[in-house]
Amino acid sequence: MERIKFLKKNINFLIEEKGTVVVLMAIAMSVLAGFTALVTDMGFKYINQTKMVNALDSAVLAGVQELPADPQLALEQAADYANMNGLLAGEFTFEVNANNRSITGTANRQIGLIFARALGLTTTQVSARSQARIAPISSTGGVVPFGVIRDAYIYGQEVTLKEGAGDQIYSGWFGALRLGGNGAHVYRDNIKYGYPENISIGDVIGTESGNMSGPTRAGIEYRLNECHHIPRCTFESYVEGCPRILIVPMVSIEEINDGSHPSSVRVVGFAAFLVNEYIGNGQESNVVGRFINYVIPGRSEENGSDFGLYGSQLCE
Repeated sequence: MERIKFLKKNINFLIEEKGTVVVLMAIAMSVLAGFTALVTDMGFKYINQTKMVNALDSAVLAGVQELPADPQLALEQAADYANMNGLLAGEFTFEVNANNRSITGTANRQIGLIFARALGLTTTQVSARSQARIAPISSTGGVVPFGVIRDAYIYGQEVTLKEGAGDQIYSGWFGALRLGGNGAHVYRDNIKYGYPENISIGDVIGTESGNMSGPTRAGIEYRLNECHHIPRCTFESYVEGCPRILIVPMVSIEEINDGSHPSSVRVVGFAAFLVNEYIGNGQESNVVGRFINYVIPGRSEENGSDFGLYGSQLCE
């Protein structure tokens, strides 16, 4: 009899314990479902936010290429890239800052939740922000071997970049630079293709004596013939990367030799020059065109000397 009572007591205990386990399992499953909902929906939100940030990054980087010359075009370009990368009209806004040096984009989107609906949450807002800026280039490759005295920089007007002969500020120097070696073939190839190594503000560069008219003509005509853009690139409208766009070091005189002409110059900044034509022959030949605003990859400096050549980067 005592044995039967013992068995019943233990059976009842096990039934009670089993009921407790069931209750605990139900609570645990509910908590687990809640965490699953949270993780899944947070992951969905994160994916949306990442896509929005990437879309804004590409948009502001595209838009900033048009600054500082055309803020309205910068806004239009940014909006086009935002649309192409999945942002919808009404989800984003762009703003150019007061000095036309940066563009900021913001985006907001309401997304529907899936599992979190069980917890009474149906939607959440996703926000993103990005900013790109331009600043004067402080170091870059691809420069041509023409040194332009900083005071000779005139934006927008047709000017002679390099003269074959004529009245020179410094007698005997016609603006040719020695980049990576001396000699006509090195100088010519640096005009045709750009000097491959980086040049930076503060670098001291040797000069080439004489007007170097033959290699200058060969290099510039190569550049002119490589531009196949229709319509032809102009100051008002040009294709990015056009061979007629020259990256030019702006310089100050560093040292003058016994012959009273500069033997070296110091780089103080960089400019972009759109070549229009090569005029004349021999001693009377000139490289003619206009300085333009232009954005390229390269190291930039916020407070650097501004000659219209800029580097762009994300700053927010």
